[in-house]
Amino acid sequence: MPEWQEAQQQIGFAQAVRHGNMLRLSGTASMGDGFVSVHAGDFEAQLRHVYGAIGRTLDHYGVGFEAIVRETMYVTDMDALAAAIPLRRSFYGDGTFPAATAVEVRRLLLPELLVEIEVDAALPG
Repeated sequence: MPEWQEAQQQIGFAQAVRHGNMLRLSGTASMGDGFVSVHAGDFEAQLRHVYGAIGRTLDHYGVGFEAIVRETMYVTDMDALAAAIPLRRSFYGDGTFPAATAVEVRRLLLPELLVEIEVDAALPG
């Protein structure tokens, strides 16, 4: 995936790895060009940005949110996540949800990041 190519090389990670029919996405946070945070202080805007990036990666592999089988959400404020559940649900259009875990953490990679999500998806074939 072209997003964050430079950061992937500098830090040493892959945004997505396909293994057989499984696609594993690294933690995705609200990062823009130059691997800098965007939407500082706005949990819902960051969540929307994260799900948008996840959606683009899934689309690159020919699937959508229905392919996600596991989701782990790392948040700095569990109450903010609870308030944003309707937004989260909107990305899983048909109401089929993955196995999911939410973990509150003290901080993420950059101090202004409020949410990071990693997912595993099942690919056809």
